[in-house]
Amino acid sequence: MGTAVSSVEDFESRLDRGPDMTVNRNLKMFFSLNSSDHLRRHYEQRRMAAGDCAADWTKSLVEKLAGLSGVELVGLGALAIAILIDIVSFSPPEESMKDALRCVFAEEKASEVWDQIDECLKRCTMHLNNSARLQIDLERIEGQLSTAITKLKNSMVRDGHMTNQALKAWVNGAAFHIQLLIHQVRLGGNQSLGPVERLLSTYRSDLDLLSTKHREMVEGKCRRIQYGHPSYSTGFEDERGKTYGLQWDSYDKYLKAYYEYRYGGQKREIEQYFSGVSTNLQELVNQRGSFQIN
Repeated sequence: MGTAVSSVEDFESRLDRGPDMTVNRNLKMFFSLNSSDHLRRHYEQRRMAAGDCAADWTKSLVEKLAGLSGVELVGLGALAIAILIDIVSFSPPEESMKDALRCVFAEEKASEVWDQIDECLKRCTMHLNNSARLQIDLERIEGQLSTAITKLKNSMVRDGHMTNQALKAWVNGAAFHIQLLIHQVRLGGNQSLGPVERLLSTYRSDLDLLSTKHREMVEGKCRRIQYGHPSYSTGFEDERGKTYGLQWDSYDKYLKAYYEYRYGGQKREIEQYFSGVSTNLQELVNQRGSFQIN
């Protein structure tokens, strides 16, 4: 019969949270208003890890980062520098910043999105000291990334390829795309915030649609089971095949509680992230960073 539960609260106490589909913590840090602070902390961690080689490592880094101004030290620029710091480390970390991001896009359907993000980060590190050339590259990559994110969305909505990992990749791809546009405005490539505001609106609308499809996917994997037990006549089998005996015939209520407990909080967190970017949009564009290598 599985695990017998006496109430929705009892049922929820036996559940765990669903797989993480929110914005990656590294993207949150480096795309925040405190991106320069996070860059400094990342540098200090890698410098400490260099040990006796720290002086030579620092000298090498100074040569690569000479001449950077405030606009290149925040947002996408800060993330690119953090990745460069990992690359030049004498003792590479077990999981670099780039490795952590790559894992977010492990879903096969998301490979094209990752390819464009990977290319974007590569170009950002290549042209740290040449904003004019970087603007040209970002304009090209932005269109390709946008197309890849649209294809990923359509594969979930239209073609039925919804998975937790695919939705996570879309959420992070959308977050990255928005920040790419913001960085273009910082660099002077776009003079108006209009395109960023409209993209935010589009992605918030897409999130509602994708969340509905995700709920349908999860609920479609759950099923009602009939038992002959006098007290637990109805059973609930979740998306992972785990079963619960329900004291009353209230499957739909438990199905709703199941999804809300495992995934509802994540949707609200993602909504809050996009809402925060929208609220702080002008500040994000205006921010300038400082980064001194000791």
